Parts: sequence; C-alpha cells; structure tokens
Amino acid sequence: MFRSISSISFSGQLEDKIEAAAAAGFNGIEVFREDIIGFDGAPEEIPVFARNAGIEIVSLQSLRDFEGLEGDARAAAFRRAGRFLELTRRIGAPMLVVCATTLIASDADRDRIAADLRELARRADAMGLKLGYEALATSAHINTVADALDIVRRVDAENFGLVIGAVHLFAMDTDPAILAEIPPEKIVLVHLADAPTGRIDRALLTQSFRLFPGQGTLPVADFYSQLITLGVTAPMSIETFNDQIRSLPASQIARDGMRAFHLLSEAHRRRPALHSDLVAPAFVEFVAQGDEVEDVAGLLRSMGFAMTHTTGKVDLWRQGEAVIMLNRMTEGLAHSIYLLQGLSVSGLGMIVDDLEQMDTRLGLFHGEQLGEPAEPPYDLPVLRGPGGSVFYLSSGTVETMPGFGAFKPTGEEPSAHILRVDHCGQALQPNLFLSGLMFYRAIFDMRSEEIRDVLDPHGTVHSRTLANDTGLVRISLNSSFGAATTTQRFLEKSGFAPWHHVALACDDIFAFAGSMAPEDILQVPMNYYEDLACRFDLDPAVIAQMRDLNIFYDRDAGGEYFQIYTRSINGFFFEIVERRGYTGMGAPNAAVRMLAQLRELEDADAFFLM
Repeated sequence: MFRSISSISFSGQLEDKIEAAAAAGFNGIEVFREDIIGFDGAPEEIPVFARNAGIEIVSLQSLRDFEGLEGDARAAAFRRAGRFLELTRRIGAPMLVVCATTLIASDADRDRIAADLRELARRADAMGLKLGYEALATSAHINTVADALDIVRRVDAENFGLVIGAVHLFAMDTDPAILAEIPPEKIVLVHLADAPTGRIDRALLTQSFRLFPGQGTLPVADFYSQLITLGVTAPMSIETFNDQIRSLPASQIARDGMRAFHLLSEAHRRRPALHSDLVAPAFVEFVAQGDEVEDVAGLLRSMGFAMTHTTGKVDLWRQGEAVIMLNRMTEGLAHSIYLLQGLSVSGLGMIVDDLEQMDTRLGLFHGEQLGEPAEPPYDLPVLRGPGGSVFYLSSGTVETMPGFGAFKPTGEEPSAHILRVDHCGQALQPNLFLSGLMFYRAIFDMRSEEIRDVLDPHGTVHSRTLANDTGLVRISLNSSFGAATTTQRFLEKSGFAPWHHVALACDDIFAFAGSMAPEDILQVPMNYYEDLACRFDLDPAVIAQMRDLNIFYDRDAGGEYFQIYTRSINGFFFEIVERRGYTGMGAPNAAVRMLAQLRELEDADAFFLM
C-alpha cells in the first residue's frame, strides 16, 4: 500500500511538511501549488529535497476550471494548463490532478468536456505525465464518481485516470457499490478523509470540515476496504481541509495521519469483527496535599466510599468495582502533575486484555513501546495520552497489579450503592481536540459518536463521546473556544488535558442521593423541574422526589437516566448515574448543570468546569 498525504493538510512551510510526512512513514506527498511559493529554492529543488528526506512527490494539486470554455477563455485555459504541466514536471511529480470545473457558465456537453481533456492528456503524454480527474461535490456539471468515470471513458487515454475523493463521494450520497464498476487500473489516486456528518452544505463539508479517517462518522473504513478488496493499487492519499488540524505542529499532523492509515488497515484486516483492547477502568488516581486530602476524603465518605487499603502515602478507596487512589506522595509522576495543576485527577488505571498486544499496538500507532518505568506504588507501565495525561495499564484489577502488596488493609467497609466507574470527562484545548480523538480511536480502538454542541451560559462546548465495544469504558471529550465557558476557564487553570469529572454508576440513585449530605450535592434550579414536566409525562410525585434530592432526568429509546452531581473540588466534580436501559450521557441536562455550577462558582467564589 502506497500511503500519501496532501501538503494542504498541514500548515507551515513545504520543507516542514515534507520532512514531517517522511518521518511519520508516508511513502509520498502531494504538493499544492500554493505551497511552492514559500519553498526556499527553485521548483526543481523540491524533488531533491523530498528524495533526501526519503519520500516521493505524488502529484501537483490542482488544475481547476479548465474544461468546457469557448473562444479566448478556452485559449487562456490551455495556456494556463500548459504552465501547470510544466510546473508538474519541474517538481518531479508524475501526475497533475485536474478537478472538474466549478464554472456554471462552462459548457455542460460531455463530448466537449471530454475533447478538452483529451487534448490536455495528449499534451501531458508528450511530457511523460499523466492526469488524474476528480469530480468535486461542488463541480458545475461533473460532480459524482459516475460522472467522472463517464468522462474518463470518453477521453479514452492511457495517461488519463480517475481520482476518487471519499468526502465528495459521500457528500453526493453516492453508493460506494459503484466502485465495483470501475476497472482498478483506471483509478490513479484516492483522496481519503472523514467528516463529522454528511448532512451539511456540500461546500462547507468538503472545504472546511474534512477530518482524518476515524475522527468523523462517514463509512471511510468500508470505502477503503472495498478499494483494497477490488484490487486498487493506486496511491491512497489523506487530504484534510480543517483549521483545527492545521493549527497543530506538522509532526503531530503527520503522526495522526499515519494513525488514521493504520486504523483503516486494521479495520480491513479484521472486518467484520473489530475488537477493543480495553476491558474496564481499574482505578482513578487523585493527587492532593495538605488540607486538600481531607476535602477529597470527606466527599468520598459522603458518597459511601471507604479507605480499605493504604501504603501510608497512597490511600485506596473502594465501593463496588469503583476504586479511587488518593496519592499524597511528594515525589514521582503524580506529584509532578500536582505541581502543574494542583488537586486533580492525575491518572487513570485501565485494564487491557493483553499487555503484550497493547505494546505492539503502541509501537504501530504511537511510535513507542510501554517498557519501563513502572510507576510506584502500582508498578504498572505508564502511557502518556493527550496533553500529557497519564494512563496506568494493567492486565487485571488492582488486586492483581504488581505493587498491590505495598497496600495494607485498614478494616474499613464501604457502602453498597456504587457499582463501578461509568465514564470519565476530559477537557481538551481546542487545538488538541481532534488529535485527542485520534489518540483514543487509534491507541484504545474506541468508537466515537458525532460531535455534540452543549450550550454553556457563556458560550458553546463541543463534546464527543467514545466507548469500547462493551460500553464498560466511556470517555467524554470536551472543548470550547469561548474564553468564559466553564470548560475553557478550567483548562486555563489546570493544563492541557485535565479530567474534569468522573461518573459513577449506582443501583438506586434515590437511596444514594438521600444518604448524601445536601451540601455535597449540586443544587438544581427549581424551574428545571417545571420544564421536566413539559418534556416528559412523569408522575408528579416522582418529579417532586427528584426536586427534593436534586436529581436530573432524561429518557431515550433504550430507557431512563437519572443523574446527580457533587460539589466541585478545585473544579473537579463527581457525577452519579443510574441507567435503566439508557445508553447516552444525559447531554440534554448538560446546559442546566453548567448553569448550576456557574451559580455555585459565583456564590462560593470558587472554580468549576463543565
């Protein structure tokens, strides 16, 4: 498989793009004409630079609005096309990409279109070049793969082939089954990209919202797999247009692009039974010092947790399968995180089904192995995630981790309402959001839902939910461009990718809420329950009980969802949920919860997050 990436996917200088793509393992790079302008040298030096970096030039992008013109306009188009061909030759590219014209005033007659392109192919052939013809969803007359295939057949030239763009194909609602009608040798290039949805304006979708495969919701993996199965050997090239992606360093963009390729290849090899390496959360680690320790411990006791084991510096709090580690050490990894963001969640323990296999996966997707160090007192290998966040990887529960012998029992017994960790919420700086999503998709093989916008009192929070195959591991990613949102203010205070809340599943939320001290529960605005009666046909007595206990409610096709939130500690809070067949995250309640937290923030002059 020849893996390529378009230079338009990066920001920065062409030299940086070429070096980053080569370092990430790409075989080739497509060069956008605009990138040549800033190159420090003549166009003839570009292939030399690429060759020294260890990568090939795949194509020059792109000749546009060429065919179907009349008179002087047609003559000018051919002169311009001639200069494109010459530039293609000078940069050492074997192919010029030609996009179907977007000019409405051009001739729609396909024989005329084919005649122009046939003449261009003849001129390209005389220079030893080939042409790749691509239908854009925004093209005036040729905007589907079927249309472009018809033109390729009419041109009937050995050096004139088809370029297929995944996002353009899906934007036009084209059935990928059409790929089976195309001779594999006629496909000379494939542009791979994803998108959050296909149901927005075609121009916006294709020009501003393209993502790496795996970051969106389009069936790109099936598209890729079908091409491989059909025997297509043309270069596969990632081509994204997205300001969030382009704001990252070129090296990070290239690494994420290669991760996307590995995801596609993995999906093809494994289909139809994809697997997940995650089994369940093992523990959540807090780091605290001084009086903060008792603040966290007091909230844990209020929720029914008991400190069942301790090393003297790390306390193990438990209830059901939920384990909280309270780290009070003044050295080590957790303490270094404390120095950066104070009292906080400093790491997550994750149970994986096969550590050796995870090591191999990390080498493929992350460019590193687990190896050492094994962080005391758990003696577990450490993986660094988005923004430097920490994962301790284990092959079993806390009782089976190598360092468990350092923990001594205390004799304390927990309550029995909390069952397990339901999900964790992570805040990401806006420019890390998509890269963080790619990390979880690639490293942990998690599935993702479409992005959801949640209204904060001071802006909008973008949220994306990920889950493993069993649904026992769920992560909510959140980001906001609004400077005054609770999410962004928490990020400014805490770091690049802090965990802002942990949700715990319980068996009876009414009993649980009744057992907690009222001051430890987030107070819900009373009008929420007036609105709840409008949204759902609920028993007034049940609504009254929820109002008394500050319980949120939602319902979907699967069942019911009940939530409460604790008071915040340095911006962090717990969520307690009861699921009765419900599979979501209670997103309709998020805006109300943030409003309540903002009121709490203003009343207590403290700091909170989404």
